[in-house]
Amino acid sequence: MSPYPIKLYHRWGNFILWGILVDVGIIYASCNKCQRRTNIHGNIMTFVVINSFLASLAYCYLKPYNYSYDNYSKLNDFKQIHLVIGTALMLMMIVLSSFGYFVKYQLGNSEGNKNVIYYKKVHSALGQITYLIGKLESFVGMFMSYRTQEWFTYIWITYLVVILGRITFEWIIPALKSTKIEDISEEQLKLITYESLSENLENKQWFIFQNQVYCLDQNYIHPGGQIIWKHIKHIEIGQYFYGITQLPGTNILHYHSKYAKEQFNGHYYGTLCNQITFPNNPNKKWELKNSSKVTETVSNFQFQHPEIEFEINLKKLTPNHFVFKSITDKKVPPRLYTYIQCMQKPAVEYMQSLSDLYDKKENVRFTNNFKSTSLSFLIKYYNTPHGFSKYITKQNPEMIDLQGPYQTMFKDYLTEGQIILICGGTGILPFLDLLNYHLLMSYNELIQHPNLLKVASLNRYITLFYSVTAEEELLGDYIFLKLREIQNHLKKQNFTLILKCRKQIEKCETTRNRFTRDFIEKQFKFDNKQIFVCGPQILRNSIYKEFKDMQNEIIYL
Repeated sequence: MSPYPIKLYHRWGNFILWGILVDVGIIYASCNKCQRRTNIHGNIMTFVVINSFLASLAYCYLKPYNYSYDNYSKLNDFKQIHLVIGTALMLMMIVLSSFGYFVKYQLGNSEGNKNVIYYKKVHSALGQITYLIGKLESFVGMFMSYRTQEWFTYIWITYLVVILGRITFEWIIPALKSTKIEDISEEQLKLITYESLSENLENKQWFIFQNQVYCLDQNYIHPGGQIIWKHIKHIEIGQYFYGITQLPGTNILHYHSKYAKEQFNGHYYGTLCNQITFPNNPNKKWELKNSSKVTETVSNFQFQHPEIEFEINLKKLTPNHFVFKSITDKKVPPRLYTYIQCMQKPAVEYMQSLSDLYDKKENVRFTNNFKSTSLSFLIKYYNTPHGFSKYITKQNPEMIDLQGPYQTMFKDYLTEGQIILICGGTGILPFLDLLNYHLLMSYNELIQHPNLLKVASLNRYITLFYSVTAEEELLGDYIFLKLREIQNHLKKQNFTLILKCRKQIEKCETTRNRFTRDFIEKQFKFDNKQIFVCGPQILRNSIYKEFKDMQNEIIYL
């Protein structure tokens, strides 16, 4: 066989593969967000690797003697460099291809691997190294062969155009492109119930984000691996989307960029009705009026809006949150904070009046006005760079962008049976409205007063496991300690408090026992029960490990 066709195949094959096609594969993987991108990117790269090997083997077949030391030393500098780079490229392609298929398997594995995000980073780093070696190898080969030709300028231009194309598609266009979630018009708005979701989309990959339901194709591959679906399927994803909380049982904590929101477009299924009614105003800027310390690390921040007045409904228990965004410092990421109705000023005053009435104090004054123009939030300070709590505590901004309320949990609490709340630190905040309702229900049995808010009496038992480091860290204690205090006066007790603290607290008994499965199960009183967990990551991971076989029965907030 004539060596000339083999030379052409080796030169032009590598030029097309590493000068052009490899960039197409990388651009597709970076810019195309559909579920097929992994397969198409893999197919393009497999084609590049196979043909690169064939081109290299053709060269080895043509000039095998170049690989002997004596002959290699006789080659000119360009050929020596080209030979070394080509050999390195072949080795890198073997490593990269093997690792690429490993990553692809991990992405598609429904059981998943919590380290897949690191595997992707390693694969990307190996890919960039291989890309540079391949690009250099193909250019050196073309330079050696055709540098004296007049048309070699077009080779330069081709490389330049391809590189500029990659820069344009990967960086410039995404930077200029709008990345907002498509607005749902009133005509498109489809109000649905959580129960209908469970019936109609039982086997689909759907999730809730800011009260809206998005349903993806069953074969959609999450960029972080299919393990993500295992944990966020059928729940509200705000805390995971903004990188606030790790996925239960994993070390996956990822703040999604604005580009991730593009994936929601075209997948809107419906909007869930929030149990809490709140005025819808296009102006989301709230003025920070004041703040006061509640504990050493937690402060109460009060916000006011000139155009919004809302009503507090203590009969609504479902946890809600607002999304906080900085207006002045774009480096500060958004943060979610729990909206607690019973800690708004009118509700606090009303519940204090009931407590005074129960304690038979004189001249108890009641307010029937549950309307308010100010919002209160408890925010814990963390000394993290560009953290929102540090920003709002230290910089004390005049205005904050508040969006919400968005329902954190859509599954209704049991009306009969046992509710088990396991929390630590500020993790008790999403449960305070439930505990306050329970206290209000108990007051209905013990107090007769015309201003008493009537609530339904439920055959519901609540067990609260609450862990704090010190008595000063207790939050909402005026609710659950009062609830504990009145248990002996009820016809049927409905509440148990297990408080874990390093030191004994004067207000109630405490334990130093860890919240292990054996310890928690001793408090099981009903067959019909729900378990809710909220708190620091160490607590969440501990509960996840202890109750691994009951994950379908546990809700993490």
